[in-house]
Order: sequence, then structure tokens, then C-alpha cells
Amino acid sequence: MKKIQNLIENIGLCIPECNTESLSSSSPKTFDPDTILHWLYENLSKQNLIVYEEWKEYNGYIPDFETLQNITLPVEPNDFIFTLIDNIDWSESTIDPYDIPYYIPWLEHINHYLKPHGVRLVNILPFENAYIMCLRDDDTLIQNLDLSLKNFGMGIDKREPLDQQEVSLEMNSVISG
Repeated sequence: MKKIQNLIENIGLCIPECNTESLSSSSPKTFDPDTILHWLYENLSKQNLIVYEEWKEYNGYIPDFETLQNITLPVEPNDFIFTLIDNIDWSESTIDPYDIPYYIPWLEHINHYLKPHGVRLVNILPFENAYIMCLRDDDTLIQNLDLSLKNFGMGIDKREPLDQQEVSLEMNSVISG
């Protein structure tokens, strides 16, 4: 139970606008990763603080999180990535076009624009698809949350910010193998 309390405390510190009362009042049935994830998703989605996305369908939109309601970005980060995807010469690519959605640095590029606002989009590991959350962009807080999740066989994919040049390099690396 101490590990759950530690996780709840770190979630409260990391997620702006998070009310941890629902997490504290409802304990997960078991401590396996799927049960913990379901418990987190059930409680945090009610507060509009987590979304589930299948990577193959995700197109770089910015989730409508409570935390991001008052943030306006100067550009739509996904527009730049779409221009890169549109210009791929698939005959010269070493990656199967159906696999590319799993490698596109959507969140990293969005985080480049969120950095001045002190928040970051991350996803919970090691699941096939994305459970995306918006955290305070504080390495110590994120590390503590990551350690709390590791107690349950999970973790945080930190999604370090990438500017346009870094996204281009990442995409070229993925495409050319």
C-alpha cells in the first residue's frame, strides 16, 4: 500500500490540475501493470488528464487536457511533420510505410513548443499504444514518478523536446534505417 501512496503522491506533484482524492479513495484490485494502468486511466481520464491513443491512428494532435487549456502555441506542431511525411520517397525507404506511425516523434515536437510553458507530454511504458499525460517539465519530478511506476512494472517515456531540425534528423534516420 505504501507503493500506491507513493505513486499517488508523485502523480499529484507531476500533473498540474490533478486532484488525487479519487486515486486515494479507490485502490487497484491487484498490483499488476495492467490493473494499475486501468486504475490510473479510469481516475485520471475523469479529470481530463490522460488519453489513450493507438499509435497507428495518432496524428500529432495536442490532447485537450485541462492543463493545456490556457496555452496557445505559435504553430501547429503536427503540420511540420506532415510535410516531412508527404515528402518521403517510399521506394528509397527501408521502413515499411505501415510501421512509420510508431516512430514519428509527435510528442517530442509538441514538447518543443510546450517547454516555455513548463509542461511536457509523455506516455506510460511499456504498452503497445499510448497513454498520454501532461506533466510538469521538471526532471526530478518526472524521475520520481518514473521510479514510482517502475515499482509496478511500468515507466515514463520522457519524450525529450525536439525542434524542427532535430525532428528532420530523427525522421531521416527512421526512413533510411
